[in-house]
Amino acid sequence: MLLQVTIKNKYNNNICIMNNFKYIKNISSQEADILLYNQIGFDVDANGNPVWGIDGEAFAHEMKYLEERTEKINVRINSIGGSVIDGYSIISSILNSKVIVDTHIDGLAASIAGVIAMMGQTIYMKSYGTLMLHNPSGGDNKEVLDLVKKTLVTIFKERRAFKEEDINEMMDSETWIDSDTAKQKGFVDFVVSSEEKINVSKGESSLYNMALIYNKVINKESNITKQQMEKVTNKLNLSKDASEEAIVSGIEAIENKSESLTDELVAEKAKVTELSNKVEAFENEKEEAKNLEIKNVLDGYEKDGKLEKENRESVEKLALVDLESVKNMLDKVTVKKVANKVFDVTKVKNKKGTEDRSEWSIKDWQKNDHKGLAEMKNSAPETYTELYNKTYKK
Repeated sequence: MLLQVTIKNKYNNNICIMNNFKYIKNISSQEADILLYNQIGFDVDANGNPVWGIDGEAFAHEMKYLEERTEKINVRINSIGGSVIDGYSIISSILNSKVIVDTHIDGLAASIAGVIAMMGQTIYMKSYGTLMLHNPSGGDNKEVLDLVKKTLVTIFKERRAFKEEDINEMMDSETWIDSDTAKQKGFVDFVVSSEEKINVSKGESSLYNMALIYNKVINKESNITKQQMEKVTNKLNLSKDASEEAIVSGIEAIENKSESLTDELVAEKAKVTELSNKVEAFENEKEEAKNLEIKNVLDGYEKDGKLEKENRESVEKLALVDLESVKNMLDKVTVKKVANKVFDVTKVKNKKGTEDRSEWSIKDWQKNDHKGLAEMKNSAPETYTELYNKTYKK
């Protein structure tokens, strides 16, 4: 059965009569398939040639036709997306349908095509399928673009109960999602095994547009990679057209140099540690030698009577700071020498002159001249001790 649809082309104002269904496939009383196997709306290819995609108004007319003749409609999607205006017409036709409408991501559902996919009561996705979300683009009016984005976010939020901030973030970062992730995050209800083959529409336009979207992504990534590689080649002092092998060799050379420098650094640190230990040992030896020198010097001064024991500790502290000053100070100390008197017991002075008392015992001295005995004890202690021992320690 044929459906005749009259559409006014928005771009050249021509009136075209479609004598065949443009998007409907496999009609039955139970269900029918309608295909979104092309870009949405009008676009211009890389060579500046116009490319006519799926017309939103025509699609809506065919959806209306199916509502009167089947119980369920399957919207099958394999599209790079495109015009938001045409997309809105498709979205409205699905939402206003009187019968059940399920959506099937049969390949790629990018941009507005991904939004259309969310309109199904049940959403299916091929295991090899891809879903892509990004911000709307085109024109310089940011307010309009923000408004469009807000409406798209609202659709996701209302249809699939997503958080607004999550969808915003995904659209801002241009998110590509595989089937498993889409199922996990709640974008789709069922993942269909890839054993079931996709029925791609005839003609070159769909394949061309699929290639175009993937090539755009690849070229975008390639340009980013190229810019990044130019930074790498500049760092390596290589030509921007340097081969992969040359870049790898340059990186390996830097790694080898880095390893060599690391080894040298480790060796130098070991040398520094060794020198530090030697310096520490030398300083310890130097300190010990200094302490020994101070001890010997002060021992000498103490022996000479120029340094008293009770003053030694304070003088040692001063010597640690300036030994030469201590030596100069102690050298100037005068020691009073007490002459040892010789007590000659054979010539002891008395009133009559001298007297020989060599035969006197200590008792004789105590009895007859205790003052002389005291003088002997002070001036000739050895003589006194000897005399004392003869008397009391026989």
